[in-house]
Amino acid sequence: MTSTKSRLNRLAKENKETGLNVNSRQSGGRFFQKDGRPNVRFRGVSYMQRFSVYQYMLKLPTWKFILFIACAYMIVNLLFACIYFFVGVHHLGGMEEITVLGKFWEAFFFSTQTLSTVGYGHVFPDSLTSNSIAAFESFTGILMLALATGLIYGRFSQPKPYLKYSSIALFAPFKDGYALMFRFAPFKQHFLTDVEVKVTCVMRYTENETERKNAFYSLDLELSKANSLASNWTIVHTINENSPLYQLTRKEIADAETEILVYVKGYDEEYANIVVSRSSYSFEEFIYGAKFDMMYEPSEDKTTTLLHMDKIDSYHEEKLPVNI
Repeated sequence: MTSTKSRLNRLAKENKETGLNVNSRQSGGRFFQKDGRPNVRFRGVSYMQRFSVYQYMLKLPTWKFILFIACAYMIVNLLFACIYFFVGVHHLGGMEEITVLGKFWEAFFFSTQTLSTVGYGHVFPDSLTSNSIAAFESFTGILMLALATGLIYGRFSQPKPYLKYSSIALFAPFKDGYALMFRFAPFKQHFLTDVEVKVTCVMRYTENETERKNAFYSLDLELSKANSLASNWTIVHTINENSPLYQLTRKEIADAETEILVYVKGYDEEYANIVVSRSSYSFEEFIYGAKFDMMYEPSEDKTTTLLHMDKIDSYHEEKLPVNI
């Protein structure tokens, strides 16, 4: 069930520049996943058209990337070992093994030395056929090394924000009223400068009792820019007469399938580049009547500040000044 348009705050200013779908019936689920990726699946084009090997390799977890490189290295060497073996190992000089399996492994290790252009083994090509295969393999090895180097460089040099968001958003007492709050913090030594935060509220409503639409509102924040981000930052949206959440009950917020879209941009001095981070909070991730616990404290010798990243979701109950 969705909210009716009459219950939405008419004083809240809609944002029509989000680039997201206004027709609610044509969109499903949340707009962005928790990690900031758009919640979109493509249809109408083939898998090969929408698949990008380069992007896939950049986004692979490190252990999968290393495993992929190792497997590719082994497969190529096994392939060339099979070629040497089936063409005939008599085309390779210096073979010492007598058994079939022993000769195959000698061909395999000759392949590894040729592919990497090391060439310090006692086996060597001894005919035009084997020399041709070895020449093609060394060329393949140069290409593989160049591709692997490019991918590794791309993974290391790709600008990343390294921000961790709280998994929940709170409706917390604030000043003389209450506010919507969530927080994030850098979890690596990549401190951002000139940080800017933009937050958009999405609410679904019914119009003319049948048509479902999405309404987008830019949320006013207590602080939307910061010169630097070295610790956690709690984002605060005061719920007043200009807020789209004003005077809505938690049931109405749920019926509107409310989603909070977060966009963070900042300059990373390590990368010397601008980095961007996104996240979102759905109505199922809202906590009503709570405040975040402090997640930093001075060290024992009072010379530095300790930031406890494991406390980013830590909160305690706090009564709201209104019933929602």
